[in-house]
Amino acid sequence: MAATRIVILGGGAGGLELASALSSRPELDVTLVDRVGAHIWKPRLHEFAAGTVTSTLSEISFYMLAQMRGFRFEQGSVVGIDRAASEVRLAAPDLPGTVGSERRIGYDRCVVALGGITADFGIPGVREHAIRLDAKLDADAFRDRFVALLINARQTRVPARVVIVGSGATGTELAAHLRLAETAFFDRPETTEQPRLLDLTLLEAAPEVMPGADAELRAGVVQRLAELGVTVVTSARITAVEPGAVRAASGGHWPADLTVWAAGLVGLPVLSMLADFEMDRKGRIVVDAFLRSTVDPAVYALGDAASLTPDGAAQPLPPTAQIASQQAAYLASSLADPVAAKPFRFKDKGKLVSLGGAGTVGLVGFHRNDFFVDGQFAKAAYHALQRRHQWQVLGPLRGSVAILADVISPTRGPALKLHG
Repeated sequence: MAATRIVILGGGAGGLELASALSSRPELDVTLVDRVGAHIWKPRLHEFAAGTVTSTLSEISFYMLAQMRGFRFEQGSVVGIDRAASEVRLAAPDLPGTVGSERRIGYDRCVVALGGITADFGIPGVREHAIRLDAKLDADAFRDRFVALLINARQTRVPARVVIVGSGATGTELAAHLRLAETAFFDRPETTEQPRLLDLTLLEAAPEVMPGADAELRAGVVQRLAELGVTVVTSARITAVEPGAVRAASGGHWPADLTVWAAGLVGLPVLSMLADFEMDRKGRIVVDAFLRSTVDPAVYALGDAASLTPDGAAQPLPPTAQIASQQAAYLASSLADPVAAKPFRFKDKGKLVSLGGAGTVGLVGFHRNDFFVDGQFAKAAYHALQRRHQWQVLGPLRGSVAILADVISPTRGPALKLHG
């Protein structure tokens, strides 16, 4: 009997964890497709931007992972899904020196895990004058400009002005990393008692930072941002991003040498062009309780590409790594036997904020109760998030080696780290 062909589009946290989990099953033929040739765990993308990441899992080749775990890898841009022929269409290779035409990959079941992109909401100047941290190339471009600004600030003694729009995980995490990175440019890096080289401002359109988060957790984050010297402005509805400033509807005006736009995720534009899928207002593929698209039970979606509204809920699940990982684990068991599958149920395990040397705090959920945690317990829980990803992607043996390497020579962490 021929193996069931599973094609996974997108090698982010959810897609790669799913490919790694399914590849050990001999009855499945697993192919992973991604536009680039290496995997980055997206919750760490902001560390790349700030230049503070030094982990054994910072970036790892899909080709090497495919060989280690036993799945196929195809590098290319997805341009469509031919549902009638059960084939995925990939654009002709666009890498320097490559030749060829459009490729087609047949499937029995296809999983769309192409992720999302930061929305500009049609606000003038965002595309031209702000950086959105959606991919490694964005992080590299940001880091080059950020380093140049700090070098100039050290020479002129005039602080560089960085404005971050959006106070969710991306904005708060990045602000903390940038403050940490600033210390490397001090005249005497061994001490933090130095004049500021960086003027950091965090703008939020809602009346409070981290809208929707638990009040106790939000208060802790606000306090730490203040300790880091980050200026936080709420109720700042941005109307324009200019070459050297950010403007709000209220008349507020913030000079900026570098602007980061971190104001929420929507589905990648390509999702609406793949096939005749039902889409939600944020450009994500609408799925049922089994993560199947509503127009084709052979095509699934997960993570930032999927729009799943749980029974009784008013809104779809938010785009977080926690949800993508749980959906990948669910599909790892349900794809092999869809008939026996039960509906997906998200279990919110809370949010954790790592505060570097000041400790860690968070909101952890067990069953129906949430409780606030801090200290060593919260710190250990936070580190377990990435350890789990390492274990799932690399497998028990190689994952253990990677974890040991990180323990012996750990990544220097930020002053604040948010993972939800």
